[in-house]
Amino acid sequence: MAPPASLLFFGSDAFSIACLTRLLPLAGLLPRSVSPPSAPPSTDGGRLLDAIEIVTPPDNFRTKVPEVPLKSFSKSHNLPIHTAPPKSLKGWQPPLQPSQRPFDVAVVVSFGYFLPASLIRSFPLGAINVHPSLLPKYRGAAPIQHTILNGETETGVSIIELHEKEFDAGRILKQTKVPISPYVFYKDLHDQLADVGSADLVSVVHDILNGKVTAVAQEGTEVSHAPKIKKSLAEISWETMTREHIYRLHRAIGYKIPLTTYFRGKRTQILGLRNPFTDPPPPADLPPPLSLPAGSVVFHKSQNALFARCADGWIGVDLVKVEGRKEQKPADFANGYKFPRSGVVAPAPEFAFQSDLNASSGIVGKTLTDCSKYMFLCPNSVIRKVPNRH
Repeated sequence: MAPPASLLFFGSDAFSIACLTRLLPLAGLLPRSVSPPSAPPSTDGGRLLDAIEIVTPPDNFRTKVPEVPLKSFSKSHNLPIHTAPPKSLKGWQPPLQPSQRPFDVAVVVSFGYFLPASLIRSFPLGAINVHPSLLPKYRGAAPIQHTILNGETETGVSIIELHEKEFDAGRILKQTKVPISPYVFYKDLHDQLADVGSADLVSVVHDILNGKVTAVAQEGTEVSHAPKIKKSLAEISWETMTREHIYRLHRAIGYKIPLTTYFRGKRTQILGLRNPFTDPPPPADLPPPLSLPAGSVVFHKSQNALFARCADGWIGVDLVKVEGRKEQKPADFANGYKFPRSGVVAPAPEFAFQSDLNASSGIVGKTLTDCSKYMFLCPNSVIRKVPNRH
């Protein structure tokens, strides 16, 4: 059994906090308010680590909570914290132990920087990374989001060596497959993978410190990428996106980047969507969706829901937020904007969800059958009263 080693932990977010939480018992530290499974025991009952110190990116003062989450967590556990320089670690000298020796091993989780070869080589026992995908699939900054967007039924976590030239290309030390529940949301899958990944990390660190680790090269022919999510991806195109597409977007990125559309020239967030495959279907008395222009919206009183017309039918909307206003449920939204309540309501420009400010449905003056159960909001047309034919 080797003597206790020292570990330098690089991270930033909730995923990295989950991993650090599982490592603390290896150094005889008890995580607060968390009860992780016990770490694999060392052969002599002693500690595997005699020191853990933390490296985080600088605080981001453009966000509501500027302090890096891992930094806040580390402060609460009295762990030594080091701040990386902005943007790049090129030329950066890592901290040393009080004995002026380098740290034995590095663990990198959701850190966001590329570690230069010279930095990787400074750790005698190596540098490893926890990545939430089955590498080489979904290399990149947003593997969980792209996994959901692509409708995968299986994902996993990979513990790898850091590669000296590429992100997420190092040899695999451990990999665990995780089935994906139907219609899973980002937050739930994130937490599930963080739990699996943090447990695997403890196992790999144990193997490294005991000289039992084995590594397998990634299969180069199976590489795919998961680039950082851009805000523009959240913009709904009612004309081209299906219900499944919109709902996948909502599940994959809505937790951090709400889906957006436009209403009366103002950016509008779609914060709540009904599952088009498991929730109650749109009422049978709604008009055929494809008879209306894309972007048309119906408020149905009995279900207290908005139904928006996308490329292949209706999708239910439960919560919206128009720029400059508070979040609103369907009835509050309809009442607040004084939607027509009775008679035949034809499309009108003041009642519209639009994919962008220049969108045009090309339908003007279309009339709809009288129904007191719902109100219609359709883009780029006029209101016209029609005699009741019933």
